[in-house]
Amino acid sequence: MEASDCFSHLEQRRRILRATCEVVGRIPFASVSVQLICDECGISRSSFYRAFSSVKDIAYWYQLYCATLGCYQIGKSLNIVEGHTVSIGLLSEFSPVFGNLFRNWDYDFSLPAVTTHIEVMKDVLREHGVTVDAVAEYKLDGIARMAHRMIERWFNNGMDIPARELAEIIASQYPKDLRRVFDAPLSPMEPTQVASMLLGAAPR
Repeated sequence: MEASDCFSHLEQRRRILRATCEVVGRIPFASVSVQLICDECGISRSSFYRAFSSVKDIAYWYQLYCATLGCYQIGKSLNIVEGHTVSIGLLSEFSPVFGNLFRNWDYDFSLPAVTTHIEVMKDVLREHGVTVDAVAEYKLDGIARMAHRMIERWFNNGMDIPARELAEIIASQYPKDLRRVFDAPLSPMEPTQVASMLLGAAPR
């Protein structure tokens, strides 16, 4: 897919997300249907399904979108505080969806993002020349679960502190040996690389 097509498709997904946010302002996320989103967005159901396979995938995708630009860049192009600040800030742009979701849905919404976060952190450690042994895996599992649970709690508390302050609290919980690694970014990614990653984030 050409870079221009990537960004066009991303904008379509964000348009659908904005429409979903409007609908969620009126009803719980769990009650939102594809048709309601299409009516709000002014698109056909076929257009919706070219972007997402279900309503649930919208929230999954945007959470992974935010992570791809933020916390998944930690140790690559951003340090720990920067990465979490970006992710949290982007999530907060659509707080009606995610705040409503955390309060009203009865499944572990963060599980896919947690699992991906752990794999991304393993790759970062390997890129830095660090061996990923059993001890490191336990630490990475703890980091990912802690970060995502704290963000859920932040939404449930009405985003009661600034995003950067929450990011600093999360960063303070990283084990010292891993913090030294993740606070040493390697290099920024090209925009087209990021776009491709963002498109691939949505479950299909």
